[in-house]
Amino acid sequence: MARNLYRIDDVLLRAAALGALALLLAAASVVVFGLASGPDGDAAVRTALARHAPWLALGALGPALLLAAGLSMRRRERRIGAIWSLLRQNAEIPVEGLLANSDFERRDLERAVHFLNNRGLGHYLWDRESDAIQDARLRSSRLHVDKCEGCGASILLDVPVGFREVPRCPHCQMPASVDALQDQRDQLLEALRAESRDAAGAGRPGVDACASFSPLVFLLLLVGFWPAALGYAWLKWQGRL
Repeated sequence: MARNLYRIDDVLLRAAALGALALLLAAASVVVFGLASGPDGDAAVRTALARHAPWLALGALGPALLLAAGLSMRRRERRIGAIWSLLRQNAEIPVEGLLANSDFERRDLERAVHFLNNRGLGHYLWDRESDAIQDARLRSSRLHVDKCEGCGASILLDVPVGFREVPRCPHCQMPASVDALQDQRDQLLEALRAESRDAAGAGRPGVDACASFSPLVFLLLLVGFWPAALGYAWLKWQGRL
């Protein structure tokens, strides 16, 4: 399900469209007044367009920059959304495998993890040792070994999900069953995936990633001095304002 993680890109693209429309109306008005100015309308139109060309070019700069900024934000939104979708479906993703089977770069993954955590859309950790992105709930979860299969003693071991060494019975030193631990781990991952899918289907709140962005402030700046409006949107998008 596509999510609108940003609101700023929508505002910038609409502003670019409105700016382009205003520019076309301005050029059309120059043509109309030139044609109405006298019998030699064609010459008057050429003269008027030549006289207003610098202003029309300057006016085109605003919509062009707004369009470029909006498209840049939209591309990043889609990449973050794709990564978020993968993280909702998988409680743990090996980074090397993800990079090998997609056009993502490490920078994209780092940016997505930082964004999603900051916006309250999840809590993900990049385990540098295993080079995997994990749902943080894995860190607080434990696997359990209740009984030793060797001596039959009750041992009640709590094992981290990402265990590196197989735990042993404190009585006979027999290692716990790796298959049993892996089965528990698979069940836990599936439970986390199901929980994430349910949360996504319910439309969890807080998806508006730029709630502090004010379209009214943007509009006032756009009317008064469009570079200030573009700067305001960019700083809000970067989380610096």
